[in-house]
Amino acid sequence: MELTADLHAHSVFAGGTQALKLTPEKYSENKKKAVNHLIKTNETMPLKGIDLIGTGDCQFTIWTEILKEVVIEDSPGIFYLEGNFNTRFILQTEIIFTLPVQKHSKIVHIVFLFPNFTTVDSFRDLLNRWGVKHEKMARPYVKCESKVQVSHRIFQILEIDPLIEFIPAHIMTPQGVFGSNIKLTRLSDFFGTASSRIKIVETGLSADPQFLGLIPELDNKTLISNSDAHSSALHRMGREFTVLNVSKITYSQIIKCLRNNKVDYTVEFPPEEGRFFLTGHRSGRKKPGLHDDSQYCYFSPQYVPKNDICPICHKSLTIGVFQRCMEISKAQGGQRNLNDINPKQKFIRMVPLIDILSKARNVKTKTAKSLIRDYQHINSIIGPESILWKMTLDEMEAKLSGQIDETILNALKHVKKGNFTFYPYGYDGKYGALKLGERGNFQDIKVIKSSTPLQQVLF
Repeated sequence: MELTADLHAHSVFAGGTQALKLTPEKYSENKKKAVNHLIKTNETMPLKGIDLIGTGDCQFTIWTEILKEVVIEDSPGIFYLEGNFNTRFILQTEIIFTLPVQKHSKIVHIVFLFPNFTTVDSFRDLLNRWGVKHEKMARPYVKCESKVQVSHRIFQILEIDPLIEFIPAHIMTPQGVFGSNIKLTRLSDFFGTASSRIKIVETGLSADPQFLGLIPELDNKTLISNSDAHSSALHRMGREFTVLNVSKITYSQIIKCLRNNKVDYTVEFPPEEGRFFLTGHRSGRKKPGLHDDSQYCYFSPQYVPKNDICPICHKSLTIGVFQRCMEISKAQGGQRNLNDINPKQKFIRMVPLIDILSKARNVKTKTAKSLIRDYQHINSIIGPESILWKMTLDEMEAKLSGQIDETILNALKHVKKGNFTFYPYGYDGKYGALKLGERGNFQDIKVIKSSTPLQQVLF
């Protein structure tokens, strides 16, 4: 059977802002906020068509205790919120590992999945033994001195239970193992011998199986896609997901499918919309001496300035995912061209429905009540959003014609036909802006906007 899964999410405690305020007196208040988040998730996921979602931050002590109180085990390792059967949950967290590289600290986000609360408690014991500060940080840092120590600690976690899984998160973004904050070219450069244990990697919002197909080392990995959502809003949760082929919905069956690449397909955010797709510098950067609100630049890989230096502020550019994929491909000996990549793993690129509605209605606030009403109306006609992306253009038009505003239907038709682009594309932490009715070429982009004359730049 098909199981739609979003295996990377966060609780209301992510980032530590809520956690730092926690006291025994505030337990009831924070429990209410946390449970409300689960309730909203239960309301959102059926609209998106997601069957299973990660709990986020499952090792964070107060969140662990709340989960133990409010969720019920449906089948081994799979939970639901008492009284709400719409959505199942899996115990999941994201942990940040750091490693000194070239006199700097390489930061890598890793998703962990756990089969039960006992293994979560044992994992927390390991964090205590390592001296990790995690009581006030839902996404703690595990600081390592060498890749040998990274490897040793990963294996210590996996030795708790053979069903614990670890997945390098959004591997091409700056906080991913192949990200631009410090350039590594092989998984073993960070994970050491534990790289041999990596079965699964997460594509992230700025990449998909076609882009990752440039990298030879990933040819035999299971590629999964998740939303990495920090809220229960429609435009955050379920914006990417993975469809698994399972015989039954149990934790062990899900892990078996992931490890053996029994993924039917992933549903992917358009990489061009992702926040780190192209190389560049956005306007209004906060650091002194950088850009004001009228200055920005972004480039396709072939046009990136020499030594990755910004032509406006002469600081290092934020390297985009497209450029990093090409750099790693070359470093690994690949002679691959993006246009020739035919990924083994099936995937669907989709523009989230709420984004399309926002553009069609010219309403920038994606949580606006008018957009939510439009979304729910379309849902009432076709069912969950996930169905929309499996429909052909003719099927969608037959279902929706005469039932929804013509402006919205035309916007959906543009997306189904691939008649859309982004202007600008995503770069330097800025999401791409959807533009309907025309196609773009992200391989031929060179944009420099400056309010002052540019010094000579070597391209």
